[in-house]
Amino acid sequence: MTFKKLVQKAFGLEKKRVDSVVLEREVVESIIGLAKDTYPKEFIAFLDGKLKDGVLRISSLIYQPYWASRNSTASIVDFPIGMRVFGSVHSHPGPSNQPSSADLLFFSRHGAVHMIIKTPYSEESIQAYDSQGRMIAFSIG
Repeated sequence: MTFKKLVQKAFGLEKKRVDSVVLEREVVESIIGLAKDTYPKEFIAFLDGKLKDGVLRISSLIYQPYWASRNSTASIVDFPIGMRVFGSVHSHPGPSNQPSSADLLFFSRHGAVHMIIKTPYSEESIQAYDSQGRMIAFSIG
């Protein structure tokens, strides 16, 4: 069994589907604030919430210690073992919120929903992706 399948089984996510994603307004404000506070470096956090009847409601962020290199914009983070995690969010200190190859690898291993925020760090500059890196819609509520 792969690590991904073990994690999915451990958190009971292997048979759950996500039909829609809703971010609470406070989470969006936190994402924007973190991106601005850490610029020009990246930040990363994990998404926490509840999945009910196919609707994933993201209600908070889970912070883990991470390392942002001095000469690069990349971040390195430990995955929060033993915690319910639905995905991640991180910033890009430039005008693109498209996932890099490293992002795609991370997405495929950790959660169902991933978000990237780009400069100028606003609500409109957040994009969501599934675990394969395909763009997905989300709403703020």
